[in-house]
Amino acid sequence: MIAGAHAVVWVRQDRPGNDACRFADAEGGYLIDGSSTDADWNILRYRVRARGDGTTRRARIGSKSRIFAVRAPDDTWMLNGAPFPQVTGAKDIYLGFTPAALTLPIRRLNLGLGEDAEILVARLDLETERLTPLRLVLRRITNETYECLNTETGMTAHLLVDKHHIVRTYSGHWIAQT
Repeated sequence: MIAGAHAVVWVRQDRPGNDACRFADAEGGYLIDGSSTDADWNILRYRVRARGDGTTRRARIGSKSRIFAVRAPDDTWMLNGAPFPQVTGAKDIYLGFTPAALTLPIRRLNLGLGEDAEILVARLDLETERLTPLRLVLRRITNETYECLNTETGMTAHLLVDKHHIVRTYSGHWIAQT
C-alpha cells in the first residue's frame, strides 16, 4: 500500500504542460487526486479512486466533475450514466493527459523481473467523452523500470517508478520534478 500521501509534479517533455498529483490511502483503497495543465494554461482536474486490490472504482474528470466514470465489481463500465460494454473487462482507466493512472496497474500486477502482462484499460477520450478499449503490455525490466507497449500503435515507452511504484518518468512524455 502507498503509506500516507505522496505528491508528484511532472513536466511534459513532448509539448508544454505539467501535472501535479497526490497519491493517498483512502476508504480502504487508493486516491489519486490531481490537475493537469496544457500549453494554453487550461487546467483539467481529475480524481481516481481505486479499491484495495488496485482496480479502479471511479474517476471524476473536469471542472465540477463533468465526466464521471464508474467501474462495477463485474468489470462493466458506465460513463456519465451510460454503459460502455466495449471496455468490459478493463480493471483500470487510462487518462492520456497524466501518467498518474499508470501507477495503479503497475502496483496491482506486481510483476517480477522479466515478467510481462497484457492488460485492457478503459481509455477516456476527452473530445468525444467516450471510453474506448486500449490494450497495453507492461513488462518489468528492472526493479524501477517498466516497458509499456501500446498494442494499437506499436509504440513502446519506458516508465521509471519510485519505491511506491509511482511513475516518475514516462520516456519522451513526462518527467517528475524532484
